[in-house]
Amino acid sequence: MRRYALALVCFFPGVLWSNNPSNGAEQPNVVMISIDDLNDWTGFLGGHPDVSTPNMDELAEQGRNFSNSHCAVPVCSSSRVSVMSGVAPTTHGSYEIGPRYDELPALNDVPTMQRYFKDHGYYTLSGGKVLHHGFTGRLSEAIDQSLGREKGRRPKKVMNRPASWSGAWDWGQYPDEDTEMADFKLAQNAANFLGSDFKPPFFLSVGFFRPHVPLFAPPCWFQKYDIEAISLPHIPSWDLDDVPKNFLNINSYAVAPTHAEVLKHGKQRGLTQAYLASISFVDSCVGLVVDALRASPHAENTYVVLWSDHGFHLGEKNHWAKRTLWEESTRVPLLISGPGISPDIPCEQSVSLIDIYPTLIDLCSLPENEKLEGVSLVPQLENSKMVRDRPAITSSYFGNHAVRSHSWRLITYEDGAEELYDHRSDSDEFHNLANDPRYKSIKNQLRQWLPKSEEPEFKKISERDKRLKK
Repeated sequence: MRRYALALVCFFPGVLWSNNPSNGAEQPNVVMISIDDLNDWTGFLGGHPDVSTPNMDELAEQGRNFSNSHCAVPVCSSSRVSVMSGVAPTTHGSYEIGPRYDELPALNDVPTMQRYFKDHGYYTLSGGKVLHHGFTGRLSEAIDQSLGREKGRRPKKVMNRPASWSGAWDWGQYPDEDTEMADFKLAQNAANFLGSDFKPPFFLSVGFFRPHVPLFAPPCWFQKYDIEAISLPHIPSWDLDDVPKNFLNINSYAVAPTHAEVLKHGKQRGLTQAYLASISFVDSCVGLVVDALRASPHAENTYVVLWSDHGFHLGEKNHWAKRTLWEESTRVPLLISGPGISPDIPCEQSVSLIDIYPTLIDLCSLPENEKLEGVSLVPQLENSKMVRDRPAITSSYFGNHAVRSHSWRLITYEDGAEELYDHRSDSDEFHNLANDPRYKSIKNQLRQWLPKSEEPEFKKISERDKRLKK
């Protein structure tokens, strides 16, 4: 039983739905749901034994669960730029939070996914955190209608974080009701649109913020998880003994606490409970949107794709947050369902989020976009066991890459250091095999997929520097 009864109306405060002339009843619609900072802690991926995600689990059962899916960059805006462009960071040059899509010269003639669908007759709607904190510049021109860009409110007083931590790393039971959450309001707006008398085709983009920090959610979601009984990740004290030191100080680039700081202040259980609560809350928001679609006239002719921009550490490998090239940081949920996609066992082939764009073009029978660097997943939608030779590539800062195949992860760093993990026997990546001569051939096979060329990190030139150059 879902938590909410939907009130589907054609008008919601601040959102007026208009009809788009039909381009043909047979043209399928697209509902794209992106979730911020969600790792594999879902029921359908089995990443945490206690997590409750009934709505996403049901969606996974009804379509294709790509259980070995990985981001192109393990940080928010750069990952989203990659998804929306279908272009790898080694081409567009964004490896960190900062540059907008329309500031990257390499993407000047690469239309966003929404722009491409709009140019081919689709009515486009977007809300929440789809690219970064909303579309700006020429990107906004690709959106016919906004579902809202409201960010979640924060309490006026610190709730649980130590005074020395960034305000982004607070958490707690706030606000009192789901209706006060920005993600809930966005889900309602999307549901109201889906319940309206709208002439397809449409491309609806819904970007949920949770479980991104700060981890605030209403009390009912915290109450689902007994803070003293929840399972904590297994974090061996010796885990980092056999890895290069390259990325061990990655938190110096971010505001996340170190694992030592989390343990020092006794905050591991509190943060873990808050992350789980935030996941269950956003799962309910997904349920609002999907239930509205199922009850709508568009149910039989709409593809749903759900993904997260990157994974998230909660102490694994003594790390919190993202930006690493380990499994916890790169692995993400990716679900696709819709007409012609039969429920089947999960696809275990390694895939990349940059494959979403060409896949949707393929599913909707649009002309090929030659700018895209991803590969359509339609063969795996038709047969979940269809072998895919191409591994998923993740890049974190210039010169550092992970190659994730069906069974292996190779990490190469700019200074030549390496890590190698066999996921058939070591899914936690505890044992680095890179220096074992028995695996030389495996490393060579994986190395051939490393980028042959790489765009350096894009640095925005200030207006002052532009004037000085003249």
